[in-house]
Amino acid sequence: MSNSLFFEDFYLGQRFESAEFAVSSDDLTDFARVSGDRHPMHTADGGADERFDGPIAHGPWGIARYFGLLFDSGVVEDSAIALLDTNWRYLAPVTVGMKLRFSTVVTGCRRRSDGAEGVVNRQIELRDDQGHLLQRGTSAFLVRARQGQPSDQDPAGNAPLTPRWARAVADRLAANTEFAGATQLFDGAIGLATERDEVQFRIYRGKIIEVAARTPRGASFTLRGDELFWTELFTGPRNDLMVRALRGQFRVQGDAYVYLQLTKPVHLLIDAARELVAEERSQ
Repeated sequence: MSNSLFFEDFYLGQRFESAEFAVSSDDLTDFARVSGDRHPMHTADGGADERFDGPIAHGPWGIARYFGLLFDSGVVEDSAIALLDTNWRYLAPVTVGMKLRFSTVVTGCRRRSDGAEGVVNRQIELRDDQGHLLQRGTSAFLVRARQGQPSDQDPAGNAPLTPRWARAVADRLAANTEFAGATQLFDGAIGLATERDEVQFRIYRGKIIEVAARTPRGASFTLRGDELFWTELFTGPRNDLMVRALRGQFRVQGDAYVYLQLTKPVHLLIDAARELVAEERSQ
C-alpha cells in the first residue's frame, strides 16, 4: 500500500525527520564519478587542507542525498511531479565518517489554478549527530492532489502572506475592539514579507479597508523574514515576536518609529493569524 502524501496531506508547520545516516568514502567516489569533480579534497585525504583528516564531501552532495532519502522514504513516490527550485547554503564542511540527519518543515502549500496539483514549500536543514547545522536551504516542489477542487476551499492558513490569507486574518480582526482602538489614529499600511511573498494591510480609522500584495501608497513599514520565521511564529506554542526581534530573525523596512508605535496591533494581527491556523487544523 502506498504511503505517499498528496497535496491535501501537507500543512503549514508539518515536520519530517530523516533516519540517521553516515558519510562514506564510497559516497564521495560515486558522486565524483557522476559530477566529474575529482578534486583531491573530495577523493584523497583532504587535499592540501590540513584541517581535515579525510576527504570533504562535495557541496551539492548534501542536497542530492536529501532527495535520494526522500525518494527512499516513499513519501512522495506517487505524488511528486516536479522540483521547482532549490536555494542552498553551505555552512560547515561534511566529512567522511560523519553521522547526519535531515529535518524538513513545510512553510507553505498553494493549490494551482487547475485544482489538480499544488506547490509545497519546504525549509530543509542538515545537522550532524551533535546538532551542529551544516547546510540549510529551501525547496519548492509540485505534487498531485488527491482530488481537484478550487483553491478557495483549501485552508487559508496553509499559504501565509498571500492575499487570501490576509483577507481571512482581516476578517478575524474586524470585530476586535483592541485592534480598532490601537489603530484609530493610524492611516497607512502594515506590510509582511518573505523572500517570495508580500502582503499589505491598509488601515484607516481602526479598520482594515484593503489587503493586497501592493497598496497605492505602499506600506508604512514592512516586517520581513524568511518563510521558516513566519511558519514558526504562526504555528509555535506562543506569539514570541519580540523574542524573535531580539534574536534578529526579521527586519523592519520603512518607518521604524511607526512600527514601534504599532507594536500592539502587530501583535494582535499575529494572534489572529495563529488563531486561523489553529482553528483550521482542528477541523
